[in-house]
Amino acid sequence: MIQLDRLSRSFAGTVALDDVTFEVGRGEIVGLLGPNGAGKTTCLRVLTCFMPPTSGDARVDGLSVRSESREVRRRLGYLPEGVPLYPELRAEEQLRHAAGLRGLARAETRRELSRVVELCGLGEVRRQLIGTLSRGFRQRVGLAAALLSDPPLLVLDEPTVGLDPNQLREVRELIRSLAGDHTVLLSTHQLREVEAVCSRAAIIDRGRLVASGEVAQLLRDGGLGAVAAIRGDPAKVRSTLEAVEGVGEVELLDEGQPVRVRLRGVTCDEARERVSAAVAGAGLALSELRPGSTSLEEVFHSLTAGGASEEEAG
Repeated sequence: MIQLDRLSRSFAGTVALDDVTFEVGRGEIVGLLGPNGAGKTTCLRVLTCFMPPTSGDARVDGLSVRSESREVRRRLGYLPEGVPLYPELRAEEQLRHAAGLRGLARAETRRELSRVVELCGLGEVRRQLIGTLSRGFRQRVGLAAALLSDPPLLVLDEPTVGLDPNQLREVRELIRSLAGDHTVLLSTHQLREVEAVCSRAAIIDRGRLVASGEVAQLLRDGGLGAVAAIRGDPAKVRSTLEAVEGVGEVELLDEGQPVRVRLRGVTCDEARERVSAAVAGAGLALSELRPGSTSLEEVFHSLTAGGASEEEAG
């Protein structure tokens, strides 16, 4: 559904996106991660045709944002950060206004309003003023507007920022329910957000794509691997593990007993049988073998430490 091909964007000599290439398949929910100022919002603005790329291209459903931007926009719904809503309008009026901008006919507008109001759980507030709604309901109104005309692609920029825990859960469940029927690209710097709703993730730092893939792949490629505790001579432990197929590096964490090491280049599941066999064959005793991380936090930190801290240009 989405293809970014060596996409770059600069502002007055400042590079916001630098040669970014990745794909998003149909029906996937993919998280676009990065520190503040990393280039996430710029990437979304190019993808949604708010601005052209400086070089490279992006395609939505096979259509170029450079030469077919009008058709691209017909195929996507966009929820920008800080949902732009009119506080003096009722929720239903806001959605009618959005339907008019979409060019929907009157009969189609009625059908679409009924559909998105039900889908986003807005029935109880559809006639309430936007300015009196909770932040969670305002996010729902913005998402409902993005869903008008049932676009195959949804692009969501920080869709849960500022929500309380209950509102957060509600919006996450709503986004998860869209998988399969819609492709969702979700930009966030919240790691739990990606773990909660996304099937894959891409990490951008200082305008460059530094990692992309499923969580297990990111754990492996991020160098976190597995952590093992083995009883025996530290030098023998290290040489034994370095000979295990797939292990890229053995890092000694603690040379006491048991010896604690980090195995880089493999996940815990990949290493379990091979490490167990190698340790037993060397006359050592395996006390523990666990994943090097149980979340994306360490991967994110290892890939983006020292990244951009200023607000991104544009």
